This record gives sequence, structure tokens and C-alpha cells, in this order.
Amino acid sequence: MKTILLCLSVAFLGVLSEPELTAEAQHYPKHAYPAYPRPSYPAPPAYPKPTYPTAPTYPKYPASPTYPKPAYPKPTYPAPPAYPKPTYPAPAPPAYPAAYGPKYDYCDPRKAPKCSNNGTETFCLKDTEYPEKEVKYAIEYDPLVLKKYADVADQSADNSVEGLTSLAEDHFDYSDYNGKFNEKGHWSGEEGYICPSDVIYARPARAMNVDGEWRVIVQDIAWPGYTQTQRFETCLFPGAACRTLAPCFGSKCLQKYVYQRMLSFDPCDPQKGIFIDIYKLPSTCSCHIPAGLH
Repeated sequence: MKTILLCLSVAFLGVLSEPELTAEAQHYPKHAYPAYPRPSYPAPPAYPKPTYPTAPTYPKYPASPTYPKPAYPKPTYPAPPAYPKPTYPAPAPPAYPAAYGPKYDYCDPRKAPKCSNNGTETFCLKDTEYPEKEVKYAIEYDPLVLKKYADVADQSADNSVEGLTSLAEDHFDYSDYNGKFNEKGHWSGEEGYICPSDVIYARPARAMNVDGEWRVIVQDIAWPGYTQTQRFETCLFPGAACRTLAPCFGSKCLQKYVYQRMLSFDPCDPQKGIFIDIYKLPSTCSCHIPAGLH
């Protein structure tokens, strides 16, 4: 039995080892084709190389003649005439009005004007010699005058004194007071300040500046619609005892001042134009009590 199986295995392996033939190999035999001779072709004919006639030689033209360059003389022009250098006149100063002439030799800024009551006042509320024309021209020639200007035209106790009306201040009456503490008017009287004073809201026409020189104050006299208003408070009895206070206090009414700036004009030097100057003006009358007497 073993022998039979061994023989079958060998046979099977032999079958597997044989090459498999394709369908064409199995049914169509390979043909042998005859060897045909290679054809031979005759050589191409030898054509003669064409010869072309040579190009004709044309005669060479002579070079163009060279002409001499003419030498033209350089023109000479006459020198320009020597004109004299023009002389221009120096620029004339601005044509100010007649009032803007040279500085007046006769004018003294420290001399008190007529409106000052022979120099007893430091400011004038009215001025018959106010140089309206000169001030007007100075304003017109100053393009910055509005930038310098400022004013509170409507002034009174209503907006200047706290707790007091202008009606009440206008009716203060000090007719019974004479500045003496031994009189009846010192101990009694109508409503008013403890130091009697004269209060006005006015627009000065002239004033003495802090250097002692008189200036014209710019007002609507020459500049309609523009004013400079100040509050003036002047002691009626400077140095007198304060009202309703006993003599033992040693009280005294003192005048106070304030420095104010105002647009001004110098009639003695109109070329200055409009400028800002400083003035010392009476502002308050205050009661003072010295130390150690109360």
C-alpha cells in the first residue's frame, strides 16, 4: 500500500513540473519564412555644379569735396548805457492827523489839568479840555485796541457790595455826623457805613498814574459805546473816629486805595497811541482799631 501511494505522489509531482503550453503552441506550429535578398538601387546621377556670373564692378565715385569753413567775424555790440542808480526817498512816516504832530514842547505830563481843582484831585470825572479828536484818531490807528479793552459798565452796590442794595446805599445820610465823638451825631444816625464815605460809580476822564503823570482815560466821549467804569469810595472824614464807637477804642477811619488798569492816552506824546496805564484810586474807607486799646 505504501508503495502505491509513493508512486502516485511521484507521478503527481512530475505532472506539476511540466511546462504548460499556450493555446497557440498547442494548435499552431511555428512557420519558417524564406530569406528574401536585399534590393540594390542604382547610384544617383552626378549633376554638374552650376556656375554663376560674377557681380559687375562699378566705378568708385570720388569723395565729396571738403569746403573751407568761412570765418565770420564775431559781432561786437555797444556797451549798455550806464544809467544812474535810482535813489528812492526814505519811507515817510504814517500820515497822522494834525494832532499827531511832533511832541509838544509846552506839554508837561506832571502839570495838573484844570479839571483837577488846581491839583487837589488825582482824577477828573469831567474835563472840558478832553482831546476827543486825538483820542478818536489814536483808536482808529490801533488794530488791537479791542483786545486791550474790558469793562463792566453797569456797576452798583447790587453787584459790588454783598448784602447791600444800590437803593439802600444811595440813601445813606451822614448829615448829622461831623467826625467828632463828643457830638450827638457820633452816637446816632441813619443807616450807613461805620466810617462815612462818599461812594460813586463813575467813568474818569483824566487821572494821575502811579508815576505822578496825568493821562487821558479812553471813554465814550471819543469812542461811542465803550466806557471804563470804576467804583470810587472816599472817606468823608479821614482820620476821624468811627461812628458809634467809644473814644477808648482809639478808632480811626482810614482811606484805602486800589490799583486799576485803564486804557489811556498821553496828550503830551500822541505817538504812543492807546496804551494801558496803572492808577491808584480810592476804593474803601475802613475803620481801624489799634492794638492794646480795647
